[in-house]
Amino acid sequence: MRAMWQPVSGVLMSGLVACGGSIGAVTGEPLAEVARTVESPVQATTTTSRPQPVPSSDDVVSEFDRLMTIRVECGRRPRACRVDDVAAVGSSMHDELSSLMDARTRAGIVASGRGALRYRVDGARVDGDVASITTCLYDDVVLTMDGSIFDESTMSAITEWTMVRTAQGWRWSDWRAITSTREGDLCGFAG
Repeated sequence: MRAMWQPVSGVLMSGLVACGGSIGAVTGEPLAEVARTVESPVQATTTTSRPQPVPSSDDVVSEFDRLMTIRVECGRRPRACRVDDVAAVGSSMHDELSSLMDARTRAGIVASGRGALRYRVDGARVDGDVASITTCLYDDVVLTMDGSIFDESTMSAITEWTMVRTAQGWRWSDWRAITSTREGDLCGFAG
């Protein structure tokens, strides 16, 4: 998780660098047709559209896992990171991740193949187009800069992520660490 962990006024802020799945591994409703009228200056037309199905918490957890996989690749290849594929444009998460990937690219910092990020989804709530995911994670991925070790510390945290459904699919919009430590494993993964 250290990919974005940055001390900010005594608070640790982060995103993800390594690999994981909802259980620590690397890793609906029927559609109803709705008629609506679309007006233009020239004419009015009636079209039929299908609303998106109501997402289940399992669907959102699967999307969270997919976003984690993309984020892991961003840590390994920050220059190629497409932040729009992970975070909602205009969100605090998008701004934070864009800044981090930019800084990592300029400094030549990448996640190595040493260590791993393990996480577990402990809870998921969905309210329409917004979801909240609670995770426990443990990160001991080694970050390198120009082939030398940059950071080999460990981090463990209980986090809450906000996801929003966009036209391109589910994206992270915000996150916060509920509690974190560099002194141990809050999740029991390291033992």
